[in-house]
Amino acid sequence: MEPLHIVCYRWGTRYGPDYVNRLYAMVKRHLSNPYSFHCITDTNAGLDEGIICHPLPANHFAANWNKLMTFQEDFLGLNGKLVVCLDVDMVIVDSINFLCDQPQTNFIIARNWTASSIRGNSSVYRVRVGTHTHVWTSFISDVEKNINEFHGKNRSFGDQQWMNHSIPEYHFFPAGKIVSFKRHCGAKSWRIKLPILGEITGACLGRAHVPEGASIVLFHGDPLPPDVAHSPHGRWKQAPFVAEHWR
Repeated sequence: MEPLHIVCYRWGTRYGPDYVNRLYAMVKRHLSNPYSFHCITDTNAGLDEGIICHPLPANHFAANWNKLMTFQEDFLGLNGKLVVCLDVDMVIVDSINFLCDQPQTNFIIARNWTASSIRGNSSVYRVRVGTHTHVWTSFISDVEKNINEFHGKNRSFGDQQWMNHSIPEYHFFPAGKIVSFKRHCGAKSWRIKLPILGEITGACLGRAHVPEGASIVLFHGDPLPPDVAHSPHGRWKQAPFVAEHWR
């Protein structure tokens, strides 16, 4: 079995080292095939010893565009190797051995579930290092122009828009293995605004759950996993599976 190189990115203060350590622990529990775990970060303080740390370049983008570095020709000296990029704000609940399937495929990504024209969700993707290098070289050829043209809701987001633009042929991980907390877990409750009481929701009237067959639950935007582990958060229901698996 060809080993995987699991890679995550972490910088700034939104995600503490506990996010990386928990991701590392979840991968360790749910990936039985050979792998190594890497973190590209502006500080390795507080990270578990088993995590291979790499310094984030001082002139990094301070935004999700950093993830495009995965497409460098000899990324981390791993030319020819399979690298899986994982966001740190996910909860892994079951086997992720499927990340090793289809080794002949050089690029695989989670399918995007929104109605937009963006085909994939870059929270989870796999690339064979040294392929698709144009994704990086084309981006850095005119960074400001490309960010202006392809950013998402603000200039900090846009890596998946750029991938969508740069990679003509997409392959996807199996349907139902990677899901959204907001869209697939029954997490969203009703919300109304009353003149005196203000906003009230039905978040306390149920629990979010993991769909059958899912292995990874993505927490894109807000809320984050700890927000709903033990109680509702705004209009989002409590998710007991977070307390069980996000550790």
